[in-house]
Amino acid sequence: MPTSEIRAQYQTVIGLEIHVQLLTNSKIFAQEGFSFGSLPNHHVSVITMAHPGALPSINRRCIDHAVKIGLATHCQINRNSFFARKNYFYPDLPKGYQMSQDTDPICTHGFIDIRTESGSQQKIRIGRIHLEEDAGKSLHDQDPHISMIDLNRAGVGLVEIVTEPDLRSAEDAATLLAEIRRLVRFLEISDGNMEEGSLRCDANISVMPVGSETLGTRVEVKNMNSFNHLTRAILYESERQIALIEAGGKVVQETRTWDVNTQKTSPMRQKETADDYRYFPEPDLLPLGLTEEYIEKIRSEIPRLPQELYLEYTESLQIAHNEAMTLTEQKNFADYFEAIRKLTPFEKEASNWLLGPVRAWLNDSGKEIGDFPISTEKLADLIRLVQEDKISNHAARDQVFPIMLVRPEESPLAIAGELNILLESKQDEVENAMIALMNQFPQETTRYRSGKKGLKGFFVGHIMRQFQGKASPREVNDVVERMLG
Repeated sequence: MPTSEIRAQYQTVIGLEIHVQLLTNSKIFAQEGFSFGSLPNHHVSVITMAHPGALPSINRRCIDHAVKIGLATHCQINRNSFFARKNYFYPDLPKGYQMSQDTDPICTHGFIDIRTESGSQQKIRIGRIHLEEDAGKSLHDQDPHISMIDLNRAGVGLVEIVTEPDLRSAEDAATLLAEIRRLVRFLEISDGNMEEGSLRCDANISVMPVGSETLGTRVEVKNMNSFNHLTRAILYESERQIALIEAGGKVVQETRTWDVNTQKTSPMRQKETADDYRYFPEPDLLPLGLTEEYIEKIRSEIPRLPQELYLEYTESLQIAHNEAMTLTEQKNFADYFEAIRKLTPFEKEASNWLLGPVRAWLNDSGKEIGDFPISTEKLADLIRLVQEDKISNHAARDQVFPIMLVRPEESPLAIAGELNILLESKQDEVENAMIALMNQFPQETTRYRSGKKGLKGFFVGHIMRQFQGKASPREVNDVVERMLG
């Protein structure tokens, strides 16, 4: 592999082809359903098998979903689009061709913004989004001598999102894939489950000298279903191409696969061109004709999207980049936060609760926010008790919150009263206690006033212990700071 000095002389160029399996009750051209984990070959019909005389018909929900992702990625929605037959050997697609879209896809010329770890924004152009059917699944680990075929997935509706070669690093490619997953989940057009194959990615990778504007020969790496695999495959393939060029060789346009065991790409076949696929219009399907009224109806169904929420959280609420990304990772999680925002003015504190105790409970229990037992109203009440100095934040998190998880119908105020942890105003008593402390520790008082501000905690801790947690932490802090000052 090339040295770091040689590697620095080259720029990696990446474009992604992202396959998104659509959430529908039936396949794109046939009526049978599909569910991951079903017994092999139990969701297959004569249409999927292309029996003579079995005519396909388009699933309306697949069109809805394609238009929705197109609008969300600022694409031009083409009022007329067509299906074609893409001909080449699929061992796990029994028709011998794939029904896809070629010259006239449903969406073109869009873009999507991604954010790097620092929070900076980058625009990635989308060349096209088209509808097509998925292939089945080849199983190579069931028998040591033969491969087996499961046709359940054959014919399931997909959108393929094809980006322009705008990505320049493996990390940015993984960020884009994560953004697409977040977007399709918000739109509720796919579960985006990469482990089950609902979201898969091919990467077109090339290298060119730094400063050049001429793209190198691209190599396609197929079917990666994790961010880690995508990142590692791009890093390996770019270094392989650089080493090949430096050794006087020539990069060949081809399709390669990523081997998880060896952590290397290996050749599959020479890269086909459009002529190799022998595209021709699908004779059994009419063209898609979309009206303005239909497109506007789909537009009205699009919720507030992650990018919009991210900007609001970081700019208006001053929430950090990573925290805002977590809040907008899942639509249900963001919806829960939005519901709390309508119930309490303490929005930043609400985000701290969701990203702290609530998320910890979800991670520990292995559940989603839809399974969280505490209603938004009850959690907003608990936040309000803390912010109004009725209970301490420590008591809310460590005492009241755990009880609310098992008795979610009860109010946090009633639980706090039962635990006898409601705070009372003790300003006069706190002031007297502070006078006694300053007399007892005159050297610490002098040192604080000389600039050792960290000693404030020394006095606060003494007083909180003296009142056994019954004094308001905010009130104690105010009194200590005022009297020391």
